[in-house]
Amino acid sequence: MSTAVYELLLRHPDLITANTLIIGAEADLPAGWQTLLKTTGAQVLTWDWLTAQAYRPLGEPQVRFAIPQPQDITDKQVILLWPKAKQQALALLQLVATQVQECWIVGANDAGGKSIGKACAALSESSEKTDSARHCSLWNLQLRANNEFNWLKQAQSFNWQEQAYLTLPGVFSHGKLDTGTALLLEHVPAPSHGKLLDLGCGSGVIGLSMKAAEPALDITLADIDAFAIRSSQLNSVRLNLPAAILASDGLSSIEGKFDYLFSNPPFHLGKETDYEFARRLFSEARQHLTRDGQMWIVANRHLPYEDWAAEQFRQVEIMVQDKGFKLLCVQNG
Repeated sequence: MSTAVYELLLRHPDLITANTLIIGAEADLPAGWQTLLKTTGAQVLTWDWLTAQAYRPLGEPQVRFAIPQPQDITDKQVILLWPKAKQQALALLQLVATQVQECWIVGANDAGGKSIGKACAALSESSEKTDSARHCSLWNLQLRANNEFNWLKQAQSFNWQEQAYLTLPGVFSHGKLDTGTALLLEHVPAPSHGKLLDLGCGSGVIGLSMKAAEPALDITLADIDAFAIRSSQLNSVRLNLPAAILASDGLSSIEGKFDYLFSNPPFHLGKETDYEFARRLFSEARQHLTRDGQMWIVANRHLPYEDWAAEQFRQVEIMVQDKGFKLLCVQNG
């Protein structure tokens, strides 16, 4: 994550007022940024749990963790932090256009910031790049009015075991079952009973499909992203598969012990390889597993997950290697 988008906005303090709503997911805050927001009363709306935690000193209602809705935008000066998922970005602009016709957008150049005007051409009457610094670009867009918006109309779904799993924009592997998760589901049968945690759940397909196969399972789904959490909630209700669903940065908000922990951990942070999530998972998992608990992890074949797991667990085995991925079983004891 980078402070650059905020540093560019600090060059334009006139945009930060009591009427400003900043929408986006960026947890690295530069010196002076929170002070500016506290002084002006500008609000932040984020779907990223880490970003919400970074802004914790400001507290609610100035900072909210939620999926943006049209009523959040009414009569606001909106600044959108351009997300890396283009479809999500365009959906957010459609939402904004239901309430206001002007939007400011700031994005990193290597994530599409240079070409925001072109990317948004179908949604805007005009666009102007007003500043460029710190490898980021600031744009002003005059949006075409949009009469209605519904997140469900932006959703896409995929099928697994004759059940459809819905995903909202921005959720990992939006609209399809990714290869790594498919490998896990194809090779690991659902446990017959016990407590199961699906960590970094996305659409919830791992936990919910196992609940569908073995109704006696007690499942918990957790993710850092409000769009993933909402997708999992919708799938839980639609498929009539009860689950506890919550926001958590890794295991930080998880309580209790589980017989089974399943995860397809993220290993990219923007364009950079990021190992922090997986390293923390291996170092913290023991305290959340029962005595004979198992942790199943799917990973790209080149990642040294089995070496990191062996630092914490006695039993680590690569169960399957296929299609560029590997499936690890890690056991407590």
